[in-house]
Amino acid sequence: MLLLHGTLLIYAVVSVFAKLAGLRLAAQDAGMTLAFLAAEAAALLAYSLLWQLVLRRMSLSFAYSNKGVCTLWTALFGLAFFGEQMTWGKAAGLVVVLAGVALVVTDHE
Repeated sequence: MLLLHGTLLIYAVVSVFAKLAGLRLAAQDAGMTLAFLAAEAAALLAYSLLWQLVLRRMSLSFAYSNKGVCTLWTALFGLAFFGEQMTWGKAAGLVVVLAGVALVVTDHE
């Protein structure tokens, strides 16, 4: 379970690198854009290799149902790194997604 959620955390970090690359591209900073794109590619490579290990150890439906947790991570990263706001709608959506993940996880146990 730790491997699964660590892998999903890496997948969520990819979105941070992508956003940073986009911001640097808009600022016409080619060097940093390329650096963030390289970091994004490295994180995707790590994610893909770890994801294969995850899929060896658990069912496909269980692993994919947990991907909803990435929604929480990306919302938290948006708050922490980009000053995005948490609205009641976003909070409610996160609760619904996490409740769905919990339902699927408890159904597998």
